[in-house]
Amino acid sequence: MATLKEISEKAGLSIATVSKVLNNRPGVNSETYDFVMSIAKELNYRPNLNARNLKRGNSRTLGIITEDLTVFNTPEIVDGIDVCCEDHGFHYILGNLRLYKRFGNEPVSDRERMTLVQDMVETMLSKQVDGVIFIGMHSHVVAPVKAFTDTRCVYAYCSSADPGIPSVVYDDQQAAFEVAELLIYEGHQKIGMIAGRAESQHTINRTLGFQEALYAHNIPYNPHLTYYGDWERDQGYAHAATLLKEGVTAIFAQNDMMAMGVIDYCNQNGIEVGRDISLIGFDNREISTACRPTLSTVSLPLYEIGHTAARILLDIIEGKPSPGDQRVRLGCRIIERESTCNLSKAAGGPSI
Repeated sequence: MATLKEISEKAGLSIATVSKVLNNRPGVNSETYDFVMSIAKELNYRPNLNARNLKRGNSRTLGIITEDLTVFNTPEIVDGIDVCCEDHGFHYILGNLRLYKRFGNEPVSDRERMTLVQDMVETMLSKQVDGVIFIGMHSHVVAPVKAFTDTRCVYAYCSSADPGIPSVVYDDQQAAFEVAELLIYEGHQKIGMIAGRAESQHTINRTLGFQEALYAHNIPYNPHLTYYGDWERDQGYAHAATLLKEGVTAIFAQNDMMAMGVIDYCNQNGIEVGRDISLIGFDNREISTACRPTLSTVSLPLYEIGHTAARILLDIIEGKPSPGDQRVRLGCRIIERESTCNLSKAAGGPSI
């Protein structure tokens, strides 16, 4: 790749003149501009954007740290960040902690997590990033990391224990309220729920939203119609049998994978989901449209989380005043498909 000096020598012009052309500065006539650009193209010149930006006092580069790039929510969040960066002339460097690949669903100690994050942040800072977006693989509060103390940072899909660090998450409590209310409006009063892990913040939020909707419609919450799973398909299958024997007319599975287990059980036992029983999941995973019947579910604002987090970080970098509320909570959207039905149109409930 050619240098300024090589272009200058071939063009027979000063380095200062060549620099003006390549940096699009005034003081050069159009004929000289075209001549220099033709030589730059001939010599395969590529500008060093990092060096150019650092001279201006910033790198115009963000660091993105993902807890795990392979978890379903992360790619769409990164896409939202990517679009925001592109719109504002920024680039980004992506770092992957691989927490799910390393530890699965097992708890990770704060010390172990902090060591991994600290090393990654230091790597990002060594590359002169202007700020960092930290993407969680689930909704949780991340213990403060020393490296973030003097670093512009925004959390996405999770939040920091430090209330001064902005975060962008979604409101799954409100979404669960709306799920329960939808089923109630469709005539269901005996609604079973297959929850996730009891300690999960998602489980806590979604269970609370579900309970609030029942209370708002004067329906007593029956704890015997709630079963806790591990977010996996087999747990949906196992708990479907119990709930259907309890005579529920609808089931809210707190994620799509457990809802798939409910469909598996019903298909094997001659129960027609969407006619004999209503079912709704959560997350709008790809599998929700590939199954039969197609699954009603909750769509998460993943792209919007990424785009919003990037916009907040760019505002911080540009020195704009920060909003009063440092924790942004975005709404979700229910997508109705074939697995839910109005009870009055159903065939009278499942025969088990």
